[in-house]
Amino acid sequence: MSSRKQISLHQTLAFRLTLWYAGIFTLSSCVAFLLFYMLITSFMREQTDQEILGQVSRFATLLTAEGVGAVQGAALVEAQAAGVKKVFFRFLSRNGQVFSSSNMVYWKNIPIAEKPIREVLHTGRPALETIVLPPNPDKIRIVYALISPDIIIQVGQAMESYSRFLAAFKGIFISSMTLLILAAAGLGWFMARRAVSGVEAVTRTARKISGGTLEERVPLKGRGTKSINWP
Repeated sequence: MSSRKQISLHQTLAFRLTLWYAGIFTLSSCVAFLLFYMLITSFMREQTDQEILGQVSRFATLLTAEGVGAVQGAALVEAQAAGVKKVFFRFLSRNGQVFSSSNMVYWKNIPIAEKPIREVLHTGRPALETIVLPPNPDKIRIVYALISPDIIIQVGQAMESYSRFLAAFKGIFISSMTLLILAAAGLGWFMARRAVSGVEAVTRTARKISGGTLEERVPLKGRGTKSINWP
């Protein structure tokens, strides 16, 4: 008996309408989340790039004004102030050889990529990339840029706060979506039942009449309405 009731429930118009309502709501919410997620990740990455490129610009200005020694000293001070696990600086010759750097104990496994160096030398514009340094899952944003005709700087900045924010955002979205989907399913079921209640009443009455119960009436709701007698 219970299995028949379950099959009957799955076959009802109200149940199908509820599934459609909850499905459309879930799909539209996921699309909105994806668009917002792409927007916020793009914004945060752009903010990180502007910060790194600002450092490159300051070093280029300092190099012109005070020379290589001043730039190397400034890089050491800035890396120590930010934290050795937050940022690093490498100074490279045109062939990619390192001649100076900040404390690289934490960053020693980060390679010097040939492709961005060739791109920088060819275009003169900074080249940016994002890498992951195992076993740490956080991303690292790296820029290669010319600060003089013969010196390339490699700057890396940990995107730890970026990763934490996105992880928190995902958690909030999942928990919020779970509650909203449940609420949407409940509201959808209530509205669908209200919408199809009259249709189901007519259907039930029609089945009884077709079975020979000719005295059955179709109930009509509303002011000034009366039940319809089937001939």
